[in-house]
Amino acid sequence: MTIYNSLIQLFYTIAQSFPRIPGPFYESFTLRNLLSTKTKSLQLISVSPTFYPPSYSHHYTKYLGPYIDESSINDIDNHLTKWVKSKPSKSIIYVAFGSTGILEFDRMKNLIYGLAEFILQTDVASVLLAFRNVNYDMYQIVVNKMKNDEYRHVLLDNQRVQIENQFVQQKWTLKQKSVNLFISHCGMGSSLEGLYFQKPILCLPLHTDQFMNAMTIDHSGVGQSLFTPPSLLQSLKNPHDFHDYTFSATSVATKLSMMWKNMTYEKAIRIMSLEMKHAGGARQAVKEIEFFVNLNGDLDRYAPFKSTLSFYQQYMLDILIIYVVLPATIIIYLFGKCCSRTRKEKRD
Repeated sequence: MTIYNSLIQLFYTIAQSFPRIPGPFYESFTLRNLLSTKTKSLQLISVSPTFYPPSYSHHYTKYLGPYIDESSINDIDNHLTKWVKSKPSKSIIYVAFGSTGILEFDRMKNLIYGLAEFILQTDVASVLLAFRNVNYDMYQIVVNKMKNDEYRHVLLDNQRVQIENQFVQQKWTLKQKSVNLFISHCGMGSSLEGLYFQKPILCLPLHTDQFMNAMTIDHSGVGQSLFTPPSLLQSLKNPHDFHDYTFSATSVATKLSMMWKNMTYEKAIRIMSLEMKHAGGARQAVKEIEFFVNLNGDLDRYAPFKSTLSFYQQYMLDILIIYVVLPATIIIYLFGKCCSRTRKEKRD
């Protein structure tokens, strides 16, 4: 009964939120308009169709890839950029989780332990940790509680591990040849930037669309994921449990070892990056907008000739009827007449 009352209150609130004063906004929310009106607009989507299959098939929608303008990426001279430039080619693992992604203690511990294990096994590997606010504090807690002296020693070595708790120019960082892998929460922006700059991604999704992005990256062969999707039955039983997935330090080190300078991942991500850049990105978006303005906003000019034809013309049904169906019908009719006449003559 409580749920029923809550639903009634929710629908009442939604109904009350519609405009009540007569006018264009009020008229737009009439039942007739809500059911019958189809909006037309030019949609420029900053996702490459190679990353996500297009869900809109009409000609008003264009998938232009990530809006990344490389000319606007400034080369600032500071201690971080000097550290990045000083490293050999493909030697840095860049770790960042955006400004809102937060790692809890267990996840941070397993991630840091896995990174420490990997860089101890790989002499040329270095790690850049872009941790802000809560993540930076959690990292300090993990290091302070660390009992493995070998791990602690390598993490405190500024030449092997660089930690930044300030803003990091992510596009500039990913563009550098010294960066080899990208450990990310797989937000859409970070995912596209990593793929655009040809950095295989080790995914550690935290919420919302990041899980789908992680699965897409994993299935596309341009990275791996620490998140293992649950079975269909588990998803139906506990639809929210996938947020609480766990991973081990060993899995972090193992997946990094598999991806480290792996030509299979490098080839797959190089092709996806080329496809993204070919889609046009920000420059193509500007061209599309200018073209749209020059057309005086006439979206019908985007329609291909085929879409202006009638249904039967689009699929050449008229030609099929005239040149195939009609002759076949005449032949069958004449053949039937001949057969019936022959049978009649035999009976006579």
